[in-house]
Amino acid sequence: MLPFCDRLVSVLRKDVAPVWTRSFPVSKEPTTLGEYLKKKRFGVGIRQSEAAQILGVSARSLSLWECDRLFPTAPYYARIIAYLGYDPFNDLAKSAPE
Repeated sequence: MLPFCDRLVSVLRKDVAPVWTRSFPVSKEPTTLGEYLKKKRFGVGIRQSEAAQILGVSARSLSLWECDRLFPTAPYYARIIAYLGYDPFNDLAKSAPE
């Protein structure tokens, strides 16, 4: 705030990504489920806690999924497919080594 003015000016900038989305690397060609989830979340521009709420899981679970340290169980597949808008499990099955 300026010392001689008591007005506060606030303007939304839609053309600039939030600071928190610019500091993490996101794969352009995802190969794991975690990369698919992270790419979708950053593309939409929401925080991990918001995405976790949409998926109906804890933020910690989503964090572990995105880091590929934990794979979601079958009951969550339908929610993940609805969230991503496509079935990443088919892509993962095709790219898996035989």
